[in-house]
Amino acid sequence: MRAPPFTSLAAVYDEIMQDVPYAAWVDFALSEAARRGWSGGRVLELGCGTGNATRLLEARGLEVVAVDASPEMLAVARRKLTHAALVTGDMREVDLPGRFALAIGVFDVVNNLLADGDMARVASHVLGHLHPGGVWAFDANTSVGLEALWEGEVVEGWAGEVHYRWRHAWDPVARLATVDAWCEGPAGAFREEHRERPYDPDELRALLTEVGFARVDVVRFPSGAAADADDPRVWVFATAPALADGPPDDPV
Repeated sequence: MRAPPFTSLAAVYDEIMQDVPYAAWVDFALSEAARRGWSGGRVLELGCGTGNATRLLEARGLEVVAVDASPEMLAVARRKLTHAALVTGDMREVDLPGRFALAIGVFDVVNNLLADGDMARVASHVLGHLHPGGVWAFDANTSVGLEALWEGEVVEGWAGEVHYRWRHAWDPVARLATVDAWCEGPAGAFREEHRERPYDPDELRALLTEVGFARVDVVRFPSGAAADADDPRVWVFATAPALADGPPDDPV
């Protein structure tokens, strides 16, 4: 059975993604955001999925509003979270009350923005939700990450009682990566197709600056050094203009 993306997968997602370094990524994101002036306050999480990063943010005592387009993924998140406000919605259209000191997206969130203009639309929405001087932190797979690491790759194994086989492909014309994700577990077998679009450092810097962010740093994990086109995954820290903002520091 072929299911829509992030529907049937929700039930087995955490078992398959056990090795994803959520804790290290969240620590890095918060540390780097603090270097850019974040000192606490409400957090907007985009693409929270099953709440693995959300739970870590909660554990730090942060007030979190977490958004995801998949009701199935959010249903899993609700079982592990205690305080976060969970919102079902498309991050391209998010419109929430109040403003946030920090926005965050962990694990390929922006790579799910496939159409031309989607990233600029999300960036504009995020900027409108941030306090002056607020920070947007997220990771992204680059062209190198999706082409060199995913082309023709088959990942197969067991995660608990779940047997999975994921086939990756890269379309150089459309510049899209596709994952044909097959899983079989106690509840039966299913297949989902997932697609990702790469975002490269120069593209991210130009796009976010054009939208209106005062400073855009694209860096490597875990060093925080400036990233370049050869990095398969980058982290972005985009800072909203401060009130009476002077010229921004030189970006990383």
